[in-house]
Amino acid sequence: MITDTEYSRENPSDFYKRCLEYYIQMHSTTKAFDGRSINKFVSIIKTLIRNHHCKTLLDYGSGKATLYSDNFGLLTDIIDHPLQEYWGLDKVFLYEPAIKGLRVLPPKPVDCVICTDVLEHIPAQDLHWVVDEMCSKATEFVFLNICTFPALKVFPDGTNVHVSVFEQNEWLSFLQERRKHFEDLVIYVYFDVLENNKTISRAYKIDNYTPEHIDFKINRIEPLSIQGGI
Repeated sequence: MITDTEYSRENPSDFYKRCLEYYIQMHSTTKAFDGRSINKFVSIIKTLIRNHHCKTLLDYGSGKATLYSDNFGLLTDIIDHPLQEYWGLDKVFLYEPAIKGLRVLPPKPVDCVICTDVLEHIPAQDLHWVVDEMCSKATEFVFLNICTFPALKVFPDGTNVHVSVFEQNEWLSFLQERRKHFEDLVIYVYFDVLENNKTISRAYKIDNYTPEHIDFKINRIEPLSIQGGI
């Protein structure tokens, strides 16, 4: 169950702090979390950027952000320029609290925020303030990709790195509730789910908040035709 807690940016949970220390160590000692999770969404995000007339973007939890650099070709052959240029943006902000130099959020809201393969790594007791924070940084839309099953990786103590594993309906209810504080914002969310031992993506659009019928305004948008083994 995802609920509000007393935790905040200024006062995150001890579990959040422990997870962050682990990711700081991982980033400094391995090539993991290079930002390749955006790969399968670059065309979809480009369409959303165009449709919402966006010129500025924040990647919240960007990892090493390789696809924004001149080394983008190491991870993909589906784009021919770094992402800022490919998406036609004037400015991109990268936020990654586990990497020195990327730990500062933009001082003012940007047009859109993307967050891929991040929220399942955030302890449940901290999800409310993390989601509110990223929503507060967007004026047009937030794009999320959330995995709904455990990861292959574990922390040194054996805990799965996907510390917040919930069914997509629980995520949708939670996101719908958070969105009511940001009435002009649209949230697009792609869930990675397991079906017949394969990963597929299911997509939803969350807009006008209707408390009487919480599912009514969660409109299915065209799902990705992505499949892969686990």
